[in-house]
Parts: sequence; C-alpha cells; structure tokens
Amino acid sequence: MAKAKKSLKGLGARYGIKLRKQYTKIHLQLKEKRTCPECGSQTFGRDAVGIWSCKKCSYKVAGTAYDIKL
Repeated sequence: MAKAKKSLKGLGARYGIKLRKQYTKIHLQLKEKRTCPECGSQTFGRDAVGIWSCKKCSYKVAGTAYDIKL
C-alpha cells in the first residue's frame, strides 16, 4: 500500500501541476511549527508578511514572507 500524500484543498485541478507544487511547498513551509528563539515555546508564528512573533512572550522579529531566518 502506497503512502498517502498530503492534499491541499483550495486549488483543485486548476492552474497546472507546477504552480500547485509551488503552492504546496510554500503553504507547508508557512504552516510548520516553529520554536521561539527567546523562550523556546511552540507558539511562534507569522502576524503579517515579514513580521513574526511569539504569543507567549510577545517577542517580535522581522523576517522573510514565508519563513524566518535568524
């Protein structure tokens, strides 16, 4: 039995395979769990494009649009 792929809803069979693969890669990268560099909790996430913050200690940092580079 083959492994089931993670399917993302929203695009369906539209826009071509190349764009759907790029969308999937960016979406999974954006939604992955991150640890806060200050307190180490798992509540570190994106507030807006390029603004990342921790909901526990309210630490804010500027980064790239879809990922954080510290």
